[in-house]
Amino acid sequence: MSQDNRLLPLSPGTNLDRPLRDLTHPERPNNTYALAEPTHLRDYLSVVLKRKWLILSLLVVVTSLVALQMYRQPTVYEAKSTIQIEQKTKNLLKSKELVLNAPNDPAYWGTQLKLLENPRLHRQVILALDLQNNPAFLGGQTRPSLFAAARRIFSRQPAQPAATPTSAGGLGVVNDAPAATATAQQAEQLTPEQTARMLAYEDALRAGITIDPVERTNLVEIHYQHTNPELAMKVADTLAQVFIDDNNARETSGSANSATQLAKNITDLQAAYRQKQEQIIAFKRSHNLPLGAADGQDLTKAILGMSTTQMMDAENKRKELEASYRVAQSAQDIYSIPEVMSNKSVQELRDKLGELEAQRQALLVQYTEEWPAVQKIDKQKAQVQASLDKQAKDVVKTIEGSYRAAVLRENSLRQSNSTARGQANAQSQSEGQLDIILQEQETIKQLYNTALQRQKELAATGTEVPNNISISTPARRAEIVGPPRVRNILIALLLSLGAGIGLAFLLDYLDDTLKSIEDVDRHIHLPTLALIPAPRAERRVMPARGALPAHAGSGGDPTATALALIEEKRSPVAEAYRHLRTSLLLSSAGQPPKTILVTSSQPSEGKTTTAVNTAVMLAQTGAEVLILDCDLRRPRIHAHFGLSNTRGVTNYLSGDANVSSLIQEYEKLPNLKIITSGPVPPNSAELLGSEEMRRLLLLLSENFTHIIIDSPPAISFTDASILSTMVDGVMLVVHGGRSSRAVVRRAKQQLLDVGAHIYGIVLNNVKLESSDYYYYSGYYSSYYANEDEDQTVATEADELVETAKSK
Repeated sequence: MSQDNRLLPLSPGTNLDRPLRDLTHPERPNNTYALAEPTHLRDYLSVVLKRKWLILSLLVVVTSLVALQMYRQPTVYEAKSTIQIEQKTKNLLKSKELVLNAPNDPAYWGTQLKLLENPRLHRQVILALDLQNNPAFLGGQTRPSLFAAARRIFSRQPAQPAATPTSAGGLGVVNDAPAATATAQQAEQLTPEQTARMLAYEDALRAGITIDPVERTNLVEIHYQHTNPELAMKVADTLAQVFIDDNNARETSGSANSATQLAKNITDLQAAYRQKQEQIIAFKRSHNLPLGAADGQDLTKAILGMSTTQMMDAENKRKELEASYRVAQSAQDIYSIPEVMSNKSVQELRDKLGELEAQRQALLVQYTEEWPAVQKIDKQKAQVQASLDKQAKDVVKTIEGSYRAAVLRENSLRQSNSTARGQANAQSQSEGQLDIILQEQETIKQLYNTALQRQKELAATGTEVPNNISISTPARRAEIVGPPRVRNILIALLLSLGAGIGLAFLLDYLDDTLKSIEDVDRHIHLPTLALIPAPRAERRVMPARGALPAHAGSGGDPTATALALIEEKRSPVAEAYRHLRTSLLLSSAGQPPKTILVTSSQPSEGKTTTAVNTAVMLAQTGAEVLILDCDLRRPRIHAHFGLSNTRGVTNYLSGDANVSSLIQEYEKLPNLKIITSGPVPPNSAELLGSEEMRRLLLLLSENFTHIIIDSPPAISFTDASILSTMVDGVMLVVHGGRSSRAVVRRAKQQLLDVGAHIYGIVLNNVKLESSDYYYYSGYYSSYYANEDEDQTVATEADELVETAKSK
């Protein structure tokens, strides 16, 4: 070691805050690292190969399960029945006109296709075949066991369809219209509860039906799929026949309904006519109207006519008598009254009086008035005159009495006529109401005649309607159509492969740990000094997260941990640490690093083991190497070497200036010296950051080629950050497959923030089963088959060290 590199005791003006590497190498540039390369196809391939067993496991499991499920499913048969649908022909008797070259209805074809999907038809098919009582309809085939499904996969034997049991009363294929009509009527008579129970059967039937029109033809194919071939054929043919019968019933239902409606209307009109007739009779009786048109039936009219005639006669008579009465009252001479003059008694008395006067005159001719005979005639004449006057007065009284009687009679007849006229008026009003009823009756009679005429016309035009739908080809044989086992298995194979690859990339994306050199390059942007593989025992059984492997100094026999590399020189782990040694020797320009701090981002990442193995490998080159345990919180160096920890770094930092008394030796490597941590102090960070710690490093660097310093984790404590300012560089140990990228980046940034120089990353405890690092076990085990290889490796290492020293 040259005198230029030896540090003398510090002067009072020396800046102790300046990093030690800046004092020794003031011109060293900052630590930089090239950006990661872009992702290539091989990176994706490495992700797939890294998790190939997960992908293959998912592929085998999913494909096997799908294959077993496919072969557990029953075989599906499909029957096809073809029907022919023609345009409807016009009935000339109904249309009453001749239509030539009538255009086809564009909506008719689509309407028929939709009618084939009518749930009512499906219900009729279910009732016609009695599918609701057929266990083979909904039950189908019983699924075989897994063993039987596996045997079917290799034997390629199709499953035998189950027999179709026919329940009592079950119908076969409907081939006649009466049966279809009965089925339709039965479907219409279902109760709501029965209809609700039929929904499951209708859905199952509709799920297997496919209506497929044949292009450029009038043919429609009815496909039905079921696990029973016989049932599939029956359903296809029955649906076609039920559709034909339903179409025929629908075509003739108009005429039948019209005839039925007309008959019902005629019956109703007859009843209404009879009801009106009874209403008319009852109305006439209640209103005293004549029940018929025969003479003498209309008494009110006759009474009114007779009363009017009598009243007029009485009025005329009264007028005549009134005239006579007025004349008699105004006459001066009673005998001037015509009635008196025309009275027979008066005339007789006047004639008798004239005779007596003539006799008197005759006697007076001979005799005088005193003559007894004349006297007698005078007496007779006086008696006759008295009778005549009395009779004249009686005639006048008779005229007055007749007049008064005529007035009374006229008044009586006038009152009777008024009563008869009132009755006639009431009868006229009743007859007006009766006319309304008669008009209603006449209207009913006209409607009745019209209905009879329409019934005769309908009977003339209700001829047989030709059915425009027929079965072209009935179902002959059910073909196997499913399930598509090979296709589904291939799809499952491809999907599981894609899912496995996607899962691999997802796990790789979610995995935030550093597992490979590429991960360190891509995410940490620091060089990887070495890749330390995990021992075989640990690769077989990985420790739980947070547990320290045996080789990492987590306890156990120290000879089986880090120091085991002294005997196992041909192991992949030993070769990995030789690679780490070479990387460290060539990591600094000008000369190899002298003081190297070994730390990690978090506990249990193997930093102590890495520090011990690095010191061992450097000591095997013949250089004077000191391993310094500065992990004053959890010291482990003494446990690995089996040394006492009563005195160490803390003794010097506490005032013990005798450094040589603190150095301990290791028998198997004389040039490897150890200074343990000493008693654990309560203030380790203050001790490590003191001037004594810096002075200790300067003193030790004068006597040793390399100083390996073990420190606490950088994230958990500030000890590593403090020590990083006093050394040439820092070696960051990362547990492969467990250390988080974020934690490592944080540790890196924390060291860079205090000006530390990071040599790189040591990726520790990496599983060699990874496709990227399989060569560690295979290549090195075969390479070290030669017996003289140890000497060759040692010679190459010595040459590297000498080359580094010369530079």
